Amino acid sequence: MNRKDKAVEQFGRSDHRGAAFLERRGSVAVITLNRPDLRNVVDAAVSAGVAAAMETLARSPDLRVGIITGAGDAFCAGADVAALSAGHSIDAPGHPEWGFAGFVRHEIDKPVIAAVNGSASGRGLDLVLACNAAIVSSHATLGPREVRRFEDCNFRSGALGGRLRFESVSLRDTLHPETALRCGIIDRIVHPHEVLPEAMRLARALATTRPRPDGIGAAVLRRRAGKDNRRPQRSCGADAHDQRHSRRGTDTPC
Repeated sequence: MNRKDKAVEQFGRSDHRGAAFLERRGSVAVITLNRPDLRNVVDAAVSAGVAAAMETLARSPDLRVGIITGAGDAFCAGADVAALSAGHSIDAPGHPEWGFAGFVRHEIDKPVIAAVNGSASGRGLDLVLACNAAIVSSHATLGPREVRRFEDCNFRSGALGGRLRFESVSLRDTLHPETALRCGIIDRIVHPHEVLPEAMRLARALATTRPRPDGIGAAVLRRRAGKDNRRPQRSCGADAHDQRHSRRGTDTPC
């Protein structure tokens, strides 16, 4: 482990149940954003915790699938504005290339499911769209994103329910789950108490499926790596605009 990775591990594991933590549930890694009093806004500690959890998922052969969720009533309300205003970085220490929350650009060859237990607003919506699938509470809302741009997501689609794949989207309004499902942005809507159980059911199903070149596992891995350039021709109507296709790694200014 190099110096940067040690910094991430140390920062991310300062508390067993710190700002973000990983729980092993058989072959599934459940990663929880743990700042419920602040609606799980992301600071450097959250990014470090998520990044460390993602590295554990990537390096552990017994872990096959990841789930990312939030503690309390919110999934994630975006970046910690107070930390940014004070001039503090919110990146994973030593790894700004991993993107928002140490996750959005963090490449691993395993599927990750968003268990959206509550609102995902601001850049918190980036976390949802950076996952391979999204299970969403019927009481959740998605967006709006104040600056109307998703900076560094490679949106994935098709593998687990026809999610749209596009590099740049602007949202004018809050999306309700039914609209997001119709757009292909999420995969399933469930009762609030069923969000994590349903995500676990999907994760366990994926964990028992060995990826094949022509199978769903391979499709997930291609999209997670940004290697599948196919894009379904679907429209979100008035809720999503300015859909463009570009190569992975091309940023859209915030």
